[in-house]
Amino acid sequence: MASRNERMKEGRPSERRRRRSGRLADALRLQLEACREDEGLAAIVVSDDLGFCVAHSGGDGSHDELAAQLPMLANPAQRWSPDDDCGLDVSPTSLALTTFSIGGERLHACAVKAPHAGTETSAGGGDVLSRVASGFTRLLAE
Repeated sequence: MASRNERMKEGRPSERRRRRSGRLADALRLQLEACREDEGLAAIVVSDDLGFCVAHSGGDGSHDELAAQLPMLANPAQRWSPDDDCGLDVSPTSLALTTFSIGGERLHACAVKAPHAGTETSAGGGDVLSRVASGFTRLLAE
């Protein structure tokens, strides 16, 4: 984590949460936007265990379709192979998935790597998705 001085050198204000909202839906979206922008991702989508979109940021408008697929994609027994046609406009290699629970409910988060992003983007890892899960847990506990 960057110190206050490091953030000031980078031109970022010392308060990491620049945009806030008192409305839960807006707060969840803003949290996803901050994660997506910081990591240079094309989109982040969070769905419930039924495949309904809970929140999203970025993307080309296909967030509902991706959200509907997340419970299946998160299930190792149902994961697709690169040869499968799952109906999505994104490559399986451009996705990172995680599942987390809040109040006994399972949520699925997916990070979609930007088409121009190199391998240094964290969509291949879980750092950004851990941040998403942590933020959702904090916001939904309030």
